[in-house]
Amino acid sequence: MKQKDDQHKEVMAKMEASFENAQVAHANMVAERDALKSEGADLKMQVEEMKGREKEMEAEKASLKTKVEELQATKIWILSEGAGLLAKNIHKGPEMTAAVAAVNIVMSAVGINSGLHNRYVHALKKKTPFKDVPMLNRNAAEDLNAAVSCFDTLKFLVVEDLPKLINAPLAEIKKALFFAGGGSPEK
Repeated sequence: MKQKDDQHKEVMAKMEASFENAQVAHANMVAERDALKSEGADLKMQVEEMKGREKEMEAEKASLKTKVEELQATKIWILSEGAGLLAKNIHKGPEMTAAVAAVNIVMSAVGINSGLHNRYVHALKKKTPFKDVPMLNRNAAEDLNAAVSCFDTLKFLVVEDLPKLINAPLAEIKKALFFAGGGSPEK
């Protein structure tokens, strides 16, 4: 009987060890199941976040597409109308008008002086006094050179202000290129 008791104890010990192993395996399986559930929930959250980012990216893509279309419209307008309008504004601008007027005035003085000089030479031959030669300007040639130099170094405000509009919308660029009373930017 002692042998049976010993065998029985031995079988019981094996069963208890096996039961403990089964409990550990069960606990591991439960922990693994819980981890998988947690990972599944994390994956679902990541999928939802990715869907949200996808929507944001679509909105950004639409915004970028709009900006590209605006830039293309700006480029087309500048090339088809803006450059011509700029040249027209330079040609009709107050800077050009003043510079051309100054050159014309001085050129007239040079022409008059040339004629007067010829008269003066003629008058000298006939002994006419110098003070009787009207409108003689001995500095007319220097005045013409100064006016031409001023014209050659003329700066146009409309051109100098263009770099300030680099990031401006097309409507603001159009408005800046039109002189007051010179046209409508709604063209």
